[in-house]
Amino acid sequence: MNRKLLIQSSLRILLRNKLRTLFMSVGVMIGVGTLIAGQSLGAGVEKEIKQRVNKIFSPGSIMLVSSTLTYSDVEAIESQLDQVIASAPRWGYAEFEISFQGSNRKAAVFGHTVEGETVWNRSVTEGRFFTSSDISKAARVALIGHRLAELLFGEGNDAIDQEIMIGSVPFRIIGVLEPQGIDPHGEDRDEDIFVPITTAMQRLYKSDYIGIAKLIVSDIEAVDDDADEIAEILREEHHIAVGEDEDFAIYTSKFVGRMIQKANKVLTVYMMVAAAVVLLVAAIVIASIMLVVVRERIAEIGLRKALGATEQNISFQFLAEVVTVTLISGVLGIGLGLGAASLVSMHIDMPVIVNLNQVAMALGAALAVGIASGIAPARKAARLDPVEALR
Repeated sequence: MNRKLLIQSSLRILLRNKLRTLFMSVGVMIGVGTLIAGQSLGAGVEKEIKQRVNKIFSPGSIMLVSSTLTYSDVEAIESQLDQVIASAPRWGYAEFEISFQGSNRKAAVFGHTVEGETVWNRSVTEGRFFTSSDISKAARVALIGHRLAELLFGEGNDAIDQEIMIGSVPFRIIGVLEPQGIDPHGEDRDEDIFVPITTAMQRLYKSDYIGIAKLIVSDIEAVDDDADEIAEILREEHHIAVGEDEDFAIYTSKFVGRMIQKANKVLTVYMMVAAAVVLLVAAIVIASIMLVVVRERIAEIGLRKALGATEQNISFQFLAEVVTVTLISGVLGIGLGLGAASLVSMHIDMPVIVNLNQVAMALGAALAVGIASGIAPARKAARLDPVEALR
């Protein structure tokens, strides 16, 4: 019997039983959609987070975090480790009440040095960055994020030379920070305020500790080894004996990259497991429905066999029905997954990255479900005795 005619017959049967076909399709659509949405979102999130993290953890960067970190600690590291080519301590993070002519906003205030512009990869689009004079005099000057400037001064209004209150201390705006967007923690960095680090320590935080420092080393490949040497220097500076807990943390660009990849792998595996469970359930449902279909079409099978249809013809028709449903459902599931991923990406401001290998794998999964769920019903139909079937 012509296989083209068998496929056409299968399509007519599927269209005639729309509700049954829908039940068979839903599970495959959801499973494939979950697979595509998880992988495309996961790839997009990983790429976007890497880009955002790289603004802070540029290649060769090392971050020191400690509640007891001081300027002398940073100086000791620079003097003992020749690989350090730049450094910039930073004070913060704490939220202050920001006031301007009756308008009030909460904003994160950070203390920066002159080197912060290059080491922390954030400059200004208007005005100027801090100078050595601003640092030495603990000047009451500030840089403001462009979104916070719009909220306080109104869109289109010049922020330069405006005077704001940070807590109870007056500051003059000398620059508008370049846009940075949402950070990996979900905080809007365009609502930040920078002040000279000495001003932050003396006038706002009233502390001798700097909290955070970022170092840039010359050899990107040896950044983890440099971090180990820095740890030894800090243990000595902080008088930490062997076996005692460290009061500081060190993060490198390589370490952060590995953590991002690990987190994305966990998310991808979770989504793939969820999709596999859905597809397994779909296969069971499809197989159960097709076994019922075989019982309903016993007379048809007997008649076809009596007219000369072989077991291979009968088996092919039932298998074709199932594979057709699952492949069409797989294509629809890909569209569903991409649509869901696009909606989510709009809300979390992350890109969607579609890989053709992922699409091929999703269609392969749909085909595998179709074949796996159709084999048993197809065999049962093909092995029916035509005489018994026609009774």
